[in-house]
Amino acid sequence: MRNERLERTIIKIDNEIAAMNIAKKYLSNVEEINEVKETLNNKRQLLANEIYAEDHSSYSECREVIEGMLDKELEKEDQVELLETIKDKFGRKSPNVSKVSNGLNAWLKELNIEYSWINNEETGWDKLIITGFGLYKQK
Repeated sequence: MRNERLERTIIKIDNEIAAMNIAKKYLSNVEEINEVKETLNNKRQLLANEIYAEDHSSYSECREVIEGMLDKELEKEDQVELLETIKDKFGRKSPNVSKVSNGLNAWLKELNIEYSWINNEETGWDKLIITGFGLYKQK
């Protein structure tokens, strides 16, 4: 994926910021820690701007694909293919790199896609029905 390196870097910075927050509780050099945190936050913001810069066009590409799937029951293979298509179009694993979730449900929520799940007891894999599009809000 084209943004995988950026995604990993943002996650690493998030972890460093979390570590700084813990360090502040135990160390006395709070001012220095805050300076380092501010620097990390600024770097993170620049990377986030870069990783999310093309989201609007990526969303449009995904929407074209999804429009052909509206009101159809999508089985496991279709869902896996859709997830891979979305990840490929956006160039990253996660819809929000600060969150751990990166599955189809997370992407559909992030893209504000209207959908429902149908329990499939035979296969144990629920069917997905995409019913429409909500208003997409780019980061």
